[in-house]
Amino acid sequence: MIIPMRSLASSMNRWYLLGAVVALPSAVASAQQPAWAGALDSIVHAELARTGTPGAQVAVVMAGRVVYSGAYGLADNETKRPVTRNTLFRVGSVTKMVTAAALTQMAAQGMIDLQAPIGRYVPEIAGKRIANVTTHQLLTHTAGWLDNANAYGRMGEGALGEVFRAVNDTLFFTEPGRVISYSNPGYSMAGFVTEMAGKARFGDIADQLVLKKMGMPRATFRPLAALTHDFSQGHMGPAPVIVRPYTENTAQWAAGFLFASAEELARFTIALMDAGKLDGQQVLAPEAVTMMTTGHVDMPGANGAKYGYGLRVSNEGGERVWQHGGSINGFDAQVTMFPDRKVAVLMFDNRGGAPMRGVIDAAARLAADIAPLPTPAALPDPRDATPAERAALMGTYRNGTVRLIVLEQDGKLMVQQGPQPLAARLVGQDRLVVLAAQGAPTTFLILRDTAGKAEYLHGSLRSLARQP
Repeated sequence: MIIPMRSLASSMNRWYLLGAVVALPSAVASAQQPAWAGALDSIVHAELARTGTPGAQVAVVMAGRVVYSGAYGLADNETKRPVTRNTLFRVGSVTKMVTAAALTQMAAQGMIDLQAPIGRYVPEIAGKRIANVTTHQLLTHTAGWLDNANAYGRMGEGALGEVFRAVNDTLFFTEPGRVISYSNPGYSMAGFVTEMAGKARFGDIADQLVLKKMGMPRATFRPLAALTHDFSQGHMGPAPVIVRPYTENTAQWAAGFLFASAEELARFTIALMDAGKLDGQQVLAPEAVTMMTTGHVDMPGANGAKYGYGLRVSNEGGERVWQHGGSINGFDAQVTMFPDRKVAVLMFDNRGGAPMRGVIDAAARLAADIAPLPTPAALPDPRDATPAERAALMGTYRNGTVRLIVLEQDGKLMVQQGPQPLAARLVGQDRLVVLAAQGAPTTFLILRDTAGKAEYLHGSLRSLARQP
C-alpha cells in the first residue's frame, strides 16, 4: 500500500453513502410517508447488513421541507440503544459547510474580509509567512498547508487559540495559491480567524450565526452538550467495537467535529438551496450562500468539479450538484444537494471505513427521478513511460511527513515510499499508476509546470510537491 494519506474519496465521492439495520419511525408521520419510503428502507437495511454497520440516519429534502427522516439500527452496539431521528452523530468534514457558513455570514455583515491576510486578525503570527495567507485560501484548500490533523488533542475552548497562535511556517508544503490540497489545519485556522474577527468563541459564533438560525437546537460542537442528548457512539472494525476514548480535539472543531442529526442538518440544506431562506425567514445572507456555492478552485481530475467554501460544486450531466462528505473515528457522513430541484439527501452512519454504497443514488432516484451520475469515460490501458517521460517525473515529492520518490530502475519507472520500490506506469499523459503487489493500484494526477515538468502529484484532493 502506498501513500497513507486519508483518502478524500471516502469523504467526497460523488454518491458515496452509509447505512442502517432496523428502521424506526420516521420524522414524517406514517400517514404522510412517501410512497417510496419502503423501497428506500429495504435498500438501507441491505447495506447495513452487508457492511455490518450498527446504525444510521437518512433524511430527504424536497421543495423546502424534510419529506423523509429514517433512523436505523443501534446508536451503541453494547447497550443496544436504538438510533432515533434525534440521535446526534459526529459528521466529520461535513462540518466544513457550517464553518464556511459562519465566515461568509460574517463577511456579508462586514465583520471580516475573506481576501485579507489572516495576520490582520491574528496579530500573534505577524512576521511569519503564514500571516499572508487569506481566509479565502484556507476555505478553498489553496493555502499550501499540509494536512496533519489529529483526531485527539487538547480540550477546552481555549485550545483553538493556544494551538493557532503558536503555528509557524512549517505548515507550508508549497507556496500558497499554487495548487489545491485538502488541509484540515487550514479549516481549523479559519475557525480561529472566526474567533478573532468575531470576538467570541468559535462555538458561540457558529451557534449564533448558523445553528440557531437554522432551528437546529441539538446540533453542537460541544461534547458536554452533546452528551446531554441522545447521541451515537462511533464504531470501528469488521466486528464493530466502540471507539475509545471518544474522539475530541477542540483545536480542530472547525475542521470536522460537529455533532448533528440528519434531520436537523437537512434544514441547513433547505436554506442553502433557497438563497438563505428557511420557513419563510432569511436565515443566511444571500451573499453568504453565493460565496459558499460558487466554485472557486478547480479540482484536478474531477470532470470540471470545483471547490467552493466547504462544498464540492459540479455539473454532472446537466445536473448541478453540491456536496461534501466526512469521516472521523467511527463515523461517516455524506450530504448531497441538487439545488435546481430543491432536493437533498443526507446520510450519517456510526461505523467508520465501511461505506454503504448506492443509498444516495437510490434516494435521489426514488424521490425525484434523478438519474445516477454519468460514469466517467474509460481510461486508456497503462503503458510504459518513455525515457523523456521518466526524466520529467523523477524526483522526490512531499506533503508534510508523506514522502514519495519517483525513480528509474533498469529502464523502468518505479515509485518508492516504503523499503521496496513498486512498478509504475502511465495512463495517457497525465496519470501515474503505482502497481501494488496486492490490492488496487494507486493513481496520481501529474500536474505539470509550463515547461511540462511534473510539479505535483495529486490524489484524493491532496497534492505532493516536487522538491527542488
